[in-house]
Amino acid sequence: MNQEKIGKYIATCRKNKKLTQEQLAEKLGITSKSISRWENGKTMPDVSLFHSLCKELSITINDLLSGETTNKNNLDLSVDKLLDYSKYIKKTEKKKSIILSIGLITLIGLFLIVIILIFNKTFFKNSYELDYMNNISIPIPRYSYYRGTGGMEAHTTKLKTIKQPDEVNILIDRYLNTLDKIECNNENYYYDKNKNFTIIQYRINNDGIGFVNTIYISYSDGNICKWQTG
Repeated sequence: MNQEKIGKYIATCRKNKKLTQEQLAEKLGITSKSISRWENGKTMPDVSLFHSLCKELSITINDLLSGETTNKNNLDLSVDKLLDYSKYIKKTEKKKSIILSIGLITLIGLFLIVIILIFNKTFFKNSYELDYMNNISIPIPRYSYYRGTGGMEAHTTKLKTIKQPDEVNILIDRYLNTLDKIECNNENYYYDKNKNFTIIQYRINNDGIGFVNTIYISYSDGNICKWQTG
């Protein structure tokens, strides 16, 4: 069934009857948008409108489904055309069902993602409040996804970000430069004497998983060099 041909035929017959899309739509009790979609070959008239549409356009149902004027009347409507239209209806309904299902699944997925991100403790923030320290926050890239914190005396937090290492390293270096650099056991650390805690590591690493990078923040209470040497 040539849907585009049928649409053009409807448009031609409508114009021959000197009807606008709005006028034909009013006679059929539908919207002019529906008429436009028929004539553009995007959809087909519902079977319930066949009789009234053909009456207004002075054509037969056979003409309508053929997309051209024929010498056959409605009683001569071919079985093939009825089967074609039946297949078209089934195909259209199946397509609509698939589109609706995909749309619904997508909406549910997006909703769940938004909920997860809203309740993530760092995603919409540009600072991270350390889990095991009261009222101590450090700057982090915005839209970093919190993955968790582990460790006993020294704690390590993992964040996931899609930001590039060069951009994140600028933020890290800017922050670490505000702290006191200390050294013990041939390792460099960064100590915040005002809040009395040590940054053991603050770095970004590409895990080789596409464009997602991991930020590692390890920290400890007090001056780590003092309790390591003490």
